[in-house]
Amino acid sequence: MTKFYFDVRDVFRAPRLALSGKKILLQFMGLLLGYLGYLFFSYIAFLTAGSGFAETWKYHGLFPMSGLPFTRWYSWVIFGLGCLFALICWLLASVMVGKLTYEQLKGDDFYSSKEALRFLKRNWSPVLLSPFSLLAFIAFVIVCGIIIGLLGKIPYVGEIGFGIFYLIPLFAAALFLAYVIFIFVFSLFLAPAIVATTKEDTFETIVQTFSVIWNQAWRYFLYSGLLGVMAKVGIFIFGYFSFRAVQLIHFSCGILMRGKLSDILEEALSYITLPTHLLSYFSNIFPGIKFRFHLPEIGPGIYLNWSGEISAFLIAISLVFIIFMVISYGLAILSSGQTLTYIILRKKKDDENLLERKTEMEEEEERREAEDKVKEEAEEEAKPEKKAVTGAGESETPST
Repeated sequence: MTKFYFDVRDVFRAPRLALSGKKILLQFMGLLLGYLGYLFFSYIAFLTAGSGFAETWKYHGLFPMSGLPFTRWYSWVIFGLGCLFALICWLLASVMVGKLTYEQLKGDDFYSSKEALRFLKRNWSPVLLSPFSLLAFIAFVIVCGIIIGLLGKIPYVGEIGFGIFYLIPLFAAALFLAYVIFIFVFSLFLAPAIVATTKEDTFETIVQTFSVIWNQAWRYFLYSGLLGVMAKVGIFIFGYFSFRAVQLIHFSCGILMRGKLSDILEEALSYITLPTHLLSYFSNIFPGIKFRFHLPEIGPGIYLNWSGEISAFLIAISLVFIIFMVISYGLAILSSGQTLTYIILRKKKDDENLLERKTEMEEEEERREAEDKVKEEAEEEAKPEKKAVTGAGESETPST
């Protein structure tokens, strides 16, 4: 078992724990599946908004994220479904990374991705239902506010009643709602860690989320802030070396390909329609600090023959995968760090060491041992009865 201090020193383990092929790959798969779902729903939303596929592809390419021309409500609903699908994929991937981190801290370095997936199949519902239950409560309270506003339109009585009840209960309810919204945002980060370490149900996951943020607020926000900084720096470092690796490919291959490679790369970059501020964010070490690597400018692309177009498209897909791999490392830092944070705060809050809890294998072995013991006891109880029946049968046999 890993030596644990149960303080801020443990949080700094997150970048090292996240630097694992299994964890980065799980986050990558969650990010990729979420992206594909987002891309599918986004293009449908553009179609319902009157923008044809060719037009959407021309202006938005692989990342329809800005300049949304939605004027109909159902287009926004379809686009929102894509965002929701991406969020769900990220939450589920975070649970598996948290489970891998938890088992690693307990000393099981060989806990596999398949075992993490089996764990997810048994415990996926609290991860989704916990934050979305809070979201449903938020929506309910807002609807109640809309109804109260409708009653406030009643002449004389409604206006006076609104003034009387403005402080209590309206302000009190709104203040509590603001707190619940605050908890909802952080439950997206904390709920996967709670489920990964304790296998709690939906209700207990919500209770633990409120309890941790209420009782250990300054520690939780300090640790989460440190994780955010480490994730950003980790993305920058991983992105820097990935950028240099791409440069080496094009430097060595461009010795002979020269202009052809430049044309193919320029066309490939035209598919990467990420907003400029996002590219600047990931290529700079931290906002406000001018220490960065300069990505090539993305232009409209150029005309190529059919084979060049295919090559450019394949390179664009490869570049998207590289970008996702870099971001996945940052997400793995956050998921591993939230697991570390919850283990620390659970010890501070309840004086319970989650690392001393029995593993699933130990629980399974105990269950089998208990079942075997019950069978043995049943067999021992059955032996005297069998002997009595045999003895009675022999006494009744006549002698010759």
